[in-house]
Amino acid sequence: MEKLKTLEGRVKSLLKQNKDARDDDMVLYLALCNDCLENAGEIPLAEIMARHKSLGLPGFESVSRTRRRLQARYPELLGSLPVQARRTAGEKAYRRYAKGQEADV
Repeated sequence: MEKLKTLEGRVKSLLKQNKDARDDDMVLYLALCNDCLENAGEIPLAEIMARHKSLGLPGFESVSRTRRRLQARYPELLGSLPVQARRTAGEKAYRRYAKGQEADV
C-alpha cells in the first residue's frame, strides 16, 4: 500500500508539472523513469522494460491506472479536450468489446 501512495504522489507531481504527460502515458512513464533513475536516458528501453522491478520502477500499467485515478479525482490534471474525447470513445468501444459486442478498437 505504501508503494502505491508513493507512486500516486510522484505521478500527481509529474502531471502537475508536465501537460504532455497528462495526454500520453508513454510520456508520463518516461518522465517517471527520469524522475526515479538518474541515468534513465542512458539505459536502453528494452532493458528498462525487462528489468523495471530490479531498477525500482513501477510497472507501466500501474502508472497508467494511477494517472486515470488521479485525473478522475482532480479535474485540473485532465488531458486536453481532444485526448479526453478520444479516451471516452475508446472506453465505450472497449466496454462493447468486453461484453462480446463488435467494436472498432
